[in-house]
Amino acid sequence: MTGYLMRNIFNKKLTSELTEIKLTESGFSINKPFGAKPKLFDWKEINSVQFSENRNEVIFEKADKKIGLKNNNIGWYEFIQNVPTRFKEFDFNYVSEFMNSLKPCGVCGIVAVKENVCIVCETITWNNEVAENEIEFIKSKQSELYSELIKDGIEIKKVAEPEHGFKADKNWKLYI
Repeated sequence: MTGYLMRNIFNKKLTSELTEIKLTESGFSINKPFGAKPKLFDWKEINSVQFSENRNEVIFEKADKKIGLKNNNIGWYEFIQNVPTRFKEFDFNYVSEFMNSLKPCGVCGIVAVKENVCIVCETITWNNEVAENEIEFIKSKQSELYSELIKDGIEIKKVAEPEHGFKADKNWKLYI
């Protein structure tokens, strides 16, 4: 299974099936799948923003309705880091603690590992139980992750770059 960011990058056919959240100068837009026009929202129109009980969704309320954004939407992690502080019911401490708890992924180079799985590429992190040699394990997983780019002759970036609200690991190495 491919993570939501990687689906956007590597599986262009699936991109239309995903909802994307983008920050704008005064709010955000939601681009639903199947070619629908993006819906623009100004922060001034929003009455409240809060997490669902399990924290896998953000629910924002306008005067006329509530809308939920799930954590598998592209841009969700960037969105939760940029909610204006005027929304007192939003759990800013949770966002800060969550983002600070993430570890770097040796496979994709993004700081997005939570509970030994990368949120971005969905790779399980190396440990002695999954493989004896860490470098060989990472090399194998990088080969899998980037196989389509290699097959199509596309150059793979040798440096990880921040994406959709996630930081890049400055010490990341590409082994393939």
